[in-house]
Amino acid sequence: MTSISFSGSIINIDGKSVQLSHGIVEAYELYGVIVVLLDPDSDMGTVAQFRNLIGLKMNGHMLWEAELPTNKKSDVYWKISQKNPLKACSFSSFECEIDSNNGKIIKKEFYK
Repeated sequence: MTSISFSGSIINIDGKSVQLSHGIVEAYELYGVIVVLLDPDSDMGTVAQFRNLIGLKMNGHMLWEAELPTNKKSDVYWKISQKNPLKACSFSSFECEIDSNNGKIIKKEFYK
Protein backbone atom coordinates (compact mmCIF):
# COMPACT_ATOMS: atom_id res chain seq x y z
CA MET A 1 0.00 0.00 0.00
CA THR A 2 1.22 3.46 -0.92
CA SER A 3 1.95 5.90 1.90
CA ILE A 4 0.53 9.36 1.16
CA SER A 5 0.68 12.45 3.34
CA PHE A 6 0.57 16.17 2.63
CA SER A 7 1.09 19.53 4.25
CA GLY A 8 0.53 22.86 2.54
CA SER A 9 1.54 22.33 -1.08
CA ILE A 10 3.91 19.40 -0.47
CA ILE A 11 2.76 15.83 -1.01
CA ASN A 12 4.78 12.84 0.18
CA ILE A 13 4.34 9.65 -1.82
CA ASP A 14 6.15 6.68 -0.23
CA GLY A 15 8.61 9.10 1.38
CA LYS A 16 9.33 11.15 -1.75
CA SER A 17 8.35 14.82 -1.42
CA VAL A 18 6.83 16.66 -4.38
CA GLN A 19 6.13 20.40 -4.40
CA LEU A 20 2.81 21.26 -6.07
CA SER A 21 1.71 24.68 -7.29
CA HIS A 22 -1.05 25.17 -4.69
CA GLY A 23 -2.15 23.98 -1.26
CA ILE A 24 -3.61 20.49 -1.01
CA VAL A 25 -7.07 19.81 0.45
CA GLU A 26 -7.24 16.04 -0.13
CA ALA A 27 -5.06 13.29 -1.61
CA TYR A 28 -5.44 9.53 -1.93
CA GLU A 29 -4.55 6.62 -4.22
CA LEU A 30 -7.06 5.19 -6.69
CA TYR A 31 -5.96 2.32 -8.93
CA GLY A 32 -2.32 3.42 -9.01
CA VAL A 33 -3.12 7.12 -9.50
CA ILE A 34 -2.66 9.72 -6.77
CA VAL A 35 -5.82 11.86 -6.88
CA VAL A 36 -5.24 15.36 -5.48
CA LEU A 37 -7.74 18.13 -4.83
CA LEU A 38 -5.92 21.46 -4.72
CA ASP A 39 -7.30 24.33 -2.64
CA PRO A 40 -10.04 25.88 -4.82
CA ASP A 41 -9.47 29.34 -3.31
CA SER A 42 -5.73 29.43 -3.96
CA ASP A 43 -5.95 30.57 -7.59
CA MET A 44 -8.78 33.10 -7.43
CA GLY A 45 -8.68 36.06 -9.77
CA THR A 46 -6.59 34.53 -12.52
CA VAL A 47 -7.45 34.83 -16.17
CA ALA A 48 -7.99 31.13 -16.91
CA GLN A 49 -9.93 28.31 -15.27
CA PHE A 50 -8.23 26.66 -12.32
CA ARG A 51 -8.25 22.92 -12.98
CA ASN A 52 -7.67 21.97 -9.36
CA LEU A 53 -8.42 18.23 -9.42
CA ILE A 54 -5.31 16.43 -10.63
CA GLY A 55 -3.94 12.94 -11.02
CA LEU A 56 -0.29 12.15 -10.34
CA LYS A 57 1.83 9.17 -11.22
CA MET A 58 3.44 7.36 -8.29
CA ASN A 59 6.66 9.29 -8.96
CA GLY A 60 4.77 12.58 -8.47
CA HIS A 61 4.69 13.62 -12.13
CA MET A 62 1.45 15.05 -13.49
CA LEU A 63 -0.75 12.54 -15.27
CA TRP A 64 -3.87 14.68 -15.84
CA GLU A 65 -5.89 17.72 -14.81
CA ALA A 66 -9.61 16.91 -14.57
CA GLU A 67 -11.99 18.51 -17.01
CA LEU A 68 -14.43 20.99 -15.56
CA PRO A 69 -18.15 20.80 -16.47
CA THR A 70 -18.35 24.39 -17.76
CA ASN A 71 -16.15 26.94 -19.51
CA LYS A 72 -16.75 29.55 -16.80
CA LYS A 73 -13.60 31.13 -15.41
CA SER A 74 -15.00 30.84 -11.88
CA ASP A 75 -15.62 27.07 -12.04
CA VAL A 76 -13.50 24.81 -9.81
CA TYR A 77 -14.01 21.59 -7.90
CA TRP A 78 -14.68 22.33 -4.24
CA LYS A 79 -14.94 18.81 -2.86
CA ILE A 80 -14.53 15.14 -3.67
CA SER A 81 -17.94 13.66 -2.97
CA GLN A 82 -17.01 10.02 -3.61
CA LYS A 83 -13.61 8.36 -3.86
CA ASN A 84 -14.44 5.25 -5.89
CA PRO A 85 -15.68 5.91 -8.46
CA LEU A 86 -14.16 9.38 -8.35
CA LYS A 87 -16.89 12.02 -8.11
CA ALA A 88 -16.35 15.71 -7.44
CA CYS A 89 -18.64 18.70 -6.95
CA SER A 90 -18.02 21.89 -8.89
CA PHE A 91 -18.72 25.50 -7.98
CA SER A 92 -21.17 25.58 -10.90
CA SER A 93 -23.37 22.98 -9.13
CA PHE A 94 -22.43 19.85 -11.06
CA GLU A 95 -21.43 16.54 -9.54
CA CYS A 96 -19.07 14.93 -12.04
CA GLU A 97 -17.84 11.38 -12.28
CA ILE A 98 -14.22 11.58 -13.40
CA ASP A 99 -12.23 8.86 -15.17
CA SER A 100 -9.23 8.30 -12.88
CA ASN A 101 -7.09 7.19 -15.86
CA ASN A 102 -7.28 10.45 -17.81
CA GLY A 103 -9.29 13.12 -15.92
CA LYS A 104 -12.16 13.16 -18.44
CA ILE A 105 -15.74 13.63 -17.27
CA ILE A 106 -17.69 10.38 -17.63
CA LYS A 107 -20.99 11.93 -16.62
CA LYS A 108 -22.23 15.06 -14.91
CA GLU A 109 -25.38 15.84 -12.99
CA PHE A 110 -26.69 19.30 -12.16
CA TYR A 111 -27.74 19.33 -8.50
CA LYS A 112 -28.94 22.85 -7.72
